[in-house]
Amino acid sequence: MTKKQFKRYCDIVYNESGIHLTEEKWQLLNARIGKRIRKLGVQPDKYLSIIEKDPDELNSFLDAVSTNHTYFFRESKTFKFLDTSCRNIWCAASSSGEEAYSLLMYSIELGFEPSILATDISDSCLEKARRAIYPKKSLSNIPNHMIRRYFQKGMAKWGDYVRVKQHISRMVKFRKFNLLKDSPPSKIFDIIFCRNVMIYFDVPTKETVIHKLSKVLKPDGYFIIGGAESLNGLNHSLKYIEPSVYKKC
Repeated sequence: MTKKQFKRYCDIVYNESGIHLTEEKWQLLNARIGKRIRKLGVQPDKYLSIIEKDPDELNSFLDAVSTNHTYFFRESKTFKFLDTSCRNIWCAASSSGEEAYSLLMYSIELGFEPSILATDISDSCLEKARRAIYPKKSLSNIPNHMIRRYFQKGMAKWGDYVRVKQHISRMVKFRKFNLLKDSPPSKIFDIIFCRNVMIYFDVPTKETVIHKLSKVLKPDGYFIIGGAESLNGLNHSLKYIEPSVYKKC
């Protein structure tokens, strides 16, 4: 991949998803698109022309670039801001579903069943989330009694996997959503989790996303971001509560 090709790939990623890739991500990008290039049997320059003309392949390209690793009850200390008033929850960068299911399980343990919308830009992540099958190692942060309550153990070749019980997985609505381009849902949310995605955005994109999500957050509702993220220095109307936690005033 030439420097010119890398820049063009980065421009496409930015324009379509808001993700800002620097030269430090050269190897990552190269690895992520390598499978697609090998499957199609083309060179990087030819692949560029394909994703510029073919919406389906563009979607596959963005899917490969945006997929990220997560696990159950990641950074769960912010879950303390969930209470029985949080009837409508938006998990706005849900990846492969672990966060949304964690929020649901935590809420049920508190004694209520919220409506949870979980969105992501990645089709493959959404497919995995709906399938709700995960490796056992992703459960390391979950107490045994909750594992028994919410998961089914796999058998035979699925022995190293678990599945979220179907009556639980059906309670989460998974939808495709582009934080940069799509209009927010026509409902108001009591709390919004948008974690570990804005770290990939530049300042203008962060401000666009924050403004868009804030419009559908109720007054006094919490806006939760990732532990490695901050809204410092950004133009927004949210009130800082503690690291990763902001509130709409």
